[in-house]
Amino acid sequence: MQIQDTNEKHTQVLENGRMYYANEKIAYILPRDIDECVRLEKQHYGLKSLFQSNFNAPVKKQLEEGITVLDAGCGPGYWTLDMAKEYPNSKFRGVDVSNFFPLKSKPDNCEFVIGNITETLPYEDNTFDYIHQRMLLLGLTNSSWDKCLKELLRVLKPGGYIEIIDTDYKNVINTGPLMEKMHIILSSMLESRDIPADIPLQLEERMNRAGYVNLVETRSFLPLNHGGKAGKLMWQDFYHGFLNVRPLMVKYNPEWNDPQAYELFIQSCAIEANSHKTSLNWYIFCAQKTLNSI
Repeated sequence: MQIQDTNEKHTQVLENGRMYYANEKIAYILPRDIDECVRLEKQHYGLKSLFQSNFNAPVKKQLEEGITVLDAGCGPGYWTLDMAKEYPNSKFRGVDVSNFFPLKSKPDNCEFVIGNITETLPYEDNTFDYIHQRMLLLGLTNSSWDKCLKELLRVLKPGGYIEIIDTDYKNVINTGPLMEKMHIILSSMLESRDIPADIPLQLEERMNRAGYVNLVETRSFLPLNHGGKAGKLMWQDFYHGFLNVRPLMVKYNPEWNDPQAYELFIQSCAIEANSHKTSLNWYIFCAQKTLNSI
């Protein structure tokens, strides 16, 4: 069943009781519903617990004094809200194609708008001192990445910082046969949709080509079901995310058409990830817009 959302102009499709995008301009493979918002909230606080920070760019002093910040592809806005509360002197703007923004308990220095980061955003040139984008691997095609980088550069102020954070779902560390199977199928699914599963390996070249300067890459790891509390939290996000994409995964492996069989498989992956010490590669790219940009 396809449903047209006339307010947001996005066609959606109902799959196994979950709403997914069915619009060639939106490649995002995860569902658009409250359960996915719950997953993203847990993901945000899990990442904050693991890294003990919401950002890596050298903008702490500026945030304390007061700057204008964009959270690109903000989803339900958990990062945006958290940062707005922590840095009340700064202004935070969250933009996303989907309107699942918080309506209550929103601080005065925080606003949300509907917009597509691969098209023209509703902001003037040179608006933001700092742009944050996290975990959009599952939502951007090859051409969308290039369009996104150019559009974010347009709205970034000269000398301003951009921080892009993502994982490499194609090259997972210390996989066993079950996790390997899961990620081979996921990578195949993504690449069939022209979504680069290893986008962090390409971002340095793409960002340089788009015109960013002073790029610094930082690599870390997301432990899956090992390494204490953080690893458990990361596994919960991984587990929840794979449950949410089951309607798409079964198209590539009919064995998973049975929800119970699929869930049992992921539970077996949890045991394997713990014994093999499986981790995801975690990449952070910080760069600037040149001072002489017009």
